[in-house]
Amino acid sequence: MLPGQGSINRALQHRALPALERLAEHSVLLDRDLARFDSDEPPAYFSSTDEECDPGPDLSPEAVDNLLNEPINDQEREQVVDVVGYSKYYDAGGRFGTEVRRERERVRNWVDTKASRTTFDYFIQLGLAHKGRAGRERINIIARRNVKRRWQKLGVWNPEWGIPDRADPQPNDNKDAWKWPWQHGDAAAEWELGPERAPNQNHPIRRALLLRQGLQRGERGPIPDYSNLGSDASASQAEPFITSRPWFVMGVERNEEERRRGRLHWRKKREQYKGSVFDNTAGFWKARGDWKDDWYDERADKTAIGWKWPRESPSPEPEDLTGLEDMASFELTPSEADALEAVRPPSPPTPRLYNPPPPGSRGLFGSVPGGPPPGVDESETLEQSEPEQDPQPRRRGRAQREQDEPALMPRRSARIAAGTVKAAESPLTRPSRVSKLGARAKSGTPAKPAAGSTDLSKTKSGKKKRVKSKKAKKVTGKRG
Repeated sequence: MLPGQGSINRALQHRALPALERLAEHSVLLDRDLARFDSDEPPAYFSSTDEECDPGPDLSPEAVDNLLNEPINDQEREQVVDVVGYSKYYDAGGRFGTEVRRERERVRNWVDTKASRTTFDYFIQLGLAHKGRAGRERINIIARRNVKRRWQKLGVWNPEWGIPDRADPQPNDNKDAWKWPWQHGDAAAEWELGPERAPNQNHPIRRALLLRQGLQRGERGPIPDYSNLGSDASASQAEPFITSRPWFVMGVERNEEERRRGRLHWRKKREQYKGSVFDNTAGFWKARGDWKDDWYDERADKTAIGWKWPRESPSPEPEDLTGLEDMASFELTPSEADALEAVRPPSPPTPRLYNPPPPGSRGLFGSVPGGPPPGVDESETLEQSEPEQDPQPRRRGRAQREQDEPALMPRRSARIAAGTVKAAESPLTRPSRVSKLGARAKSGTPAKPAAGSTDLSKTKSGKKKRVKSKKAKKVTGKRG
């Protein structure tokens, strides 16, 4: 996208002109840049810290003050005109945007600190209700209504203006296209004219800057005697009224002070210029009695320049917000009431849906995170899902193993002894295999291992018995 005229002018002002001024002040830099075009070889490296670079003149404080106190020249005035014009200081929509932002902050602060719970819930939504969308739209409508009533008392409100940022936008809601009531016909006051977009040489900003010619630093400019506009005010009366308001004059004088600061050498600005541009301008206003203490908001640490000078009639008081407690009786125009009704109610938060976990899944510490929603029986939900099966059994404690596992079978020797005692106590029963094995053990004959039983030769006790039987055979043979 091609840059506009405003971007080009700002580039000329902030980049090109300072660069040309540095070249004009430092012959070494100028010769270096010219040599780049006169020579085929690349120029030698030049450091800004070289001794040849001009460090700037060492001016005395009196010389600095004399340099800053000189009136704005023609070139500096044209620079101020461009900055103020492209910043839309004269545009109604720009000033409205500044005031409605402050009014929104005031309404929101009142609702936060002084409103009842019902009013608070109407203007501010917490949680997941689209981050308070409905409340912000309602506060915006109330803030626009308060600014409108203030501007009506000043005589600058245009009834054709709409309600910016409402739910059902209308063609006249675009504040960037707003015009003051007198801006029509020959007094349209367009900043650029024709298809060539040539600057308007008869614009109210340019005429207001011409009236400030010859003013010393901090000197007050001409201000008309009237502080309000009537319903039948002409453009010749309304234009100087806007360009003489404190908020407009502050913008002009700040830019003039910036041009004066630019007169100092670029290496000496921080050393020779004391304070900031705004603080110095505000100091001039306080010295001549043009400053109002209520322009500074200590709570927000912001300065909001108003419409009236201290010597003029008081500015319209801010609208009383206690009426917001009863919106049914709150004074609204039909368009404002329709805009409030068109605001969609806050969207309820999306309910959480409970999905049973898949088989085998476990949450933290063996439980599913979140659990079922209120009103849902967890046991019923678990009955509908398949039972969980652990892929690998978990280790159990000793006490749990003793309860869950069946008793271990006794050793074979214990079972043989138990069988012998049982056979002795029941003589009517047929001798069992256990009793036969016991008899063979007494006679020294080794018993044959039963099918599926453990081979005694592989046990320690079996080896001892087999050794005993061999010794018994040897003794018997010798005796025989």
